[in-house]
Amino acid sequence: MNEQLFGSARAHGHLAEDGRPRLPVSVPSSCDVLALVLGRRFAVEYQPIVDLHTGETIGHEALSRFFDAQGGPVSPGAVFARLHEEPSLLLYVEAETKRFQIENAPDGPLHLNVDPDSFHAGRNGSANGLLDVIQAREQPVVVEVIETMCFADARYGRELVSALRERSMPVALDDVGAPDALLSLETLKDADVLKLDASWLGRMGDPRERAILEALLGLARRLGARTILEGVETESQLELAAALGVDAVQGFLFRGQFRTRAA
Repeated sequence: MNEQLFGSARAHGHLAEDGRPRLPVSVPSSCDVLALVLGRRFAVEYQPIVDLHTGETIGHEALSRFFDAQGGPVSPGAVFARLHEEPSLLLYVEAETKRFQIENAPDGPLHLNVDPDSFHAGRNGSANGLLDVIQAREQPVVVEVIETMCFADARYGRELVSALRERSMPVALDDVGAPDALLSLETLKDADVLKLDASWLGRMGDPRERAILEALLGLARRLGARTILEGVETESQLELAAALGVDAVQGFLFRGQFRTRAA
C-alpha cells in the first residue's frame, strides 16, 4: 500500500504510529468489499466523547466496522485501503455507511470521519452528494478531517474544510500531533475542534514535547476551538488530560459506554 492508502487506514484506527498495520491483515478485493456492503455486513461503533469538567457525554464518534461471511471482523483499515483504488466504490461505501451511522446514532452531536478522497469523489461542480447525506441529519454533526504526509491528500483536506465552512458545518481536525500527519495553519484556524492524537500521552515525559502541546492548547483556547484528547485508557491518563487543560477525552477507559449497532 502507498502513503495515501496508509493514511486512510491510520485515519480509521488500524495503523500503528510508525505507519505499519497493527496486525497482519490481507487487503480484500473490490468484489469482496462490494459484497460486504451489499450483504449489509457492516456495523457502527459509537464511542463517547466525555467532558472533563462535568464528566458528561457531550457527543459520540461513529466508527465503521466490517465482517466477513462467517461473521469474523474485517479490518476497516484494509477495507479502506482497497477502496482508495476504486473512487466510485469508495464514495458508495462511504455514503451507505454514513447513512447507517446517522440513522442509528445516539442523541446529541455526532462526529463523523470524512476521508478527503471520498469528498473529492463525491464532487459534482459545486455540489457534493456525500456532504448532502451528512448534512441531512437534524441533530448536530461534526465532520472530522485528517491531514496526511501526502501533499495531494493535504490539498483535498483543505478543500473539504473549505466546503464544510461554506455549509456552516462544524469541523474537527483529527489526529493533531500524530507523527505522520501535517498540521496546516490554514486548516488549523478554521477548525472548531482539535482532536489530539493519542501519541501525545507517551510523549509528555519530554519537556519540549509538553511545551509544544501546551502551546497548542493555548492557541486552541485563543481561537475558541474545543480540544479532545484521544486514546485515554487509564485513570492516570485522565488525570494528565485534566492537568493539561483539555476540554474533553475519548478512549478505551470508557469502553463500557461503547455502543455497537449492526446493519
